[in-house]
Amino acid sequence: MGEEELKKVIQGDVLIDDTTRAHYSRDASIFEVTPSFVVFPKDAEDVKHLVKLVSEAKGRGDDVSLTARSAGTDMGGGPLTESIVMDFTKYFKKTSDVSVKNNEGYITSEPGVFYRDFEKKTLESGYLLPSYPASRSLCAIGGIVANDSGGEKTLKYGKTHDYVERLNVVLSDGELHEIKALTPQELAEKEQLHTFEGEVYRKMHALLETNYDAVHAAKPNVSKNSAGYDLWNVWDRKRFDLTKLFVGSQGTLGIVTEAEFRLVKTKPYSGMLVVFLKDFNSIIPVVKEVLPFKPSSFESFDDKTFKLALKFLWGFITILAKNPFSLAFSFLPEFFLVLTKGMPKLILLVEFEEDTEEAVIEKIDGLKKKLEPLHLTMRVAKTREESDKYWAIRRESFNLLRQRVKGMQAAAFVDDIIVRPEFIPEFLPKLYQILDKYEFFSTVAGHMGDGNFHIIPLLKLANESDRMKIHPAMDEVYTLVLSYGGSITAEHNDGLIRSPYLTQMFGEKITNLFAEVKTIFDPNGIFNPRKKVGASIEYAMAHIKKS
Repeated sequence: MGEEELKKVIQGDVLIDDTTRAHYSRDASIFEVTPSFVVFPKDAEDVKHLVKLVSEAKGRGDDVSLTARSAGTDMGGGPLTESIVMDFTKYFKKTSDVSVKNNEGYITSEPGVFYRDFEKKTLESGYLLPSYPASRSLCAIGGIVANDSGGEKTLKYGKTHDYVERLNVVLSDGELHEIKALTPQELAEKEQLHTFEGEVYRKMHALLETNYDAVHAAKPNVSKNSAGYDLWNVWDRKRFDLTKLFVGSQGTLGIVTEAEFRLVKTKPYSGMLVVFLKDFNSIIPVVKEVLPFKPSSFESFDDKTFKLALKFLWGFITILAKNPFSLAFSFLPEFFLVLTKGMPKLILLVEFEEDTEEAVIEKIDGLKKKLEPLHLTMRVAKTREESDKYWAIRRESFNLLRQRVKGMQAAAFVDDIIVRPEFIPEFLPKLYQILDKYEFFSTVAGHMGDGNFHIIPLLKLANESDRMKIHPAMDEVYTLVLSYGGSITAEHNDGLIRSPYLTQMFGEKITNLFAEVKTIFDPNGIFNPRKKVGASIEYAMAHIKKS
């Protein structure tokens, strides 16, 4: 397949120059995979034509595929390919106005819309999509859907799959289909269709019904998971909802061209209690006291992240603050804390959002009283500015490493593990032992209420010795996580980095079902290869970037 063949079937752009291909060879992961073509489809018709063209070429024996990409903030290599990349951020940039039904907000968006623009529009109407990730200022809607993103508000509000009402998807037949929840009667009607769509519903229903108990038993016993295909949430014998399958599928089953979201009403008042822990022993007592208060967020970052923020304070806050002198002055209590009581091992952020200021104060005061017997150092962030400085450290922990530590790179390869919170005091020291064994300087931040941690080691990827540490370190970390019944990815998804570990996590029976699902939707294997199904750890390790 050549450039002219692609240009004949679409109105959008096709680029093959080395500079463009080099740009699209990377995302926020440790990988580099150079595509053959970069395509900017103009509309859904372009996507349909591309799917049909690639499907025909694959049928002739051409090694060609389609991989969707939005903002390129993925940390696992999800949008990387040697074949055709489709960038949606140039033309797929439409959002509807927010509509209100039954006191809930709804909005429709195309995948190329940046979340920061999407959120601006929802907030103008007093609504929010609460599953945004930490990269909210950089990421786009397509990636949020593809990865089933979650973030700081997931503890209270859930993940993206909880808010997707409807998807428009181009399937491998090259046609645009509406995907939404169906009643059993509506499912039966779909199964009567003598089309590819009817075949998909018949086969998926049969697969999920035949393996009903095994599928539901395979659901990871943690509060959130992005590993594998979310089969256990599709069919409960009352509702058949393929949006649950497509959200988090990383474009391996079809190409999403539009998504409708349910939104939540924003709360006008917020406040934060900051808790400083000297060791891990207080984690479980703190978690047990915090969760009944139902905070909107319960986050954490470790001593190394805190040290980086203090060490690079001026450069850090000039990026984030309109008034850097004011923000710098606000860090004086933290410097005093370190001088008088030493560096805390973990900093916990407990944020409450309520309809009244009184309700916020009541919850913070109530939680403080519950925690006082533990003799912890605590601070109340009374203003938005005070809260923002802690949020800045938490949200920017990855960028702190990536931008401020010279000569080394922030390497995301064990960046999104999750265990049940009750295992944290036992689990975290073992995790640090593995990181120390490989002599990684790493920051650990995460969602304490979920037991979800983001670990970012610093490596010199140009050095073969550092690259050689990645595979064995992953083996040890993921074996540890799975020994506690956890998941290898809570939010960031599988991509190139974790797909090879799905059999270890789910076993052969369930991963064989994943392969069957892939075949049902993508019989010619044209959508985003080497992700979820057909993955290879050898391929992944061979494509680690060296600069």
